Amino acid sequence: MYSQTEETQQKLIRECFQLVSKRTEIMCNFLEGGEVWGKDTKLVYRHYATLYFIFCVDSSESELGILDLIHIFVETLDKSFENVCELDLIFHMDKVLCRFLHAF
Repeated sequence: MYSQTEETQQKLIRECFQLVSKRTEIMCNFLEGGEVWGKDTKLVYRHYATLYFIFCVDSSESELGILDLIHIFVETLDKSFENVCELDLIFHMDKVLCRFLHAF
């Protein structure tokens, strides 16, 4: 894993959100690679209420496997926080990471 500048990280986040937030609920949850993150990568995402969970993976990953991973993560968060929301993720990051690591 390599580190990136904060500017590059923010550019990645903006591009991911712009692409994913424009898609309708009936569209598939996969996007092929983009300019910023590379041609051999894809975005796999799920939208739950006000939260978007987005994974950027290489082409060898199973899209359905990643969707299942996201679903398990959200179920785990719902067990920890009743009706998980953005504030739970922001103010209880230590608990979120602990639950994530124990779920897998």
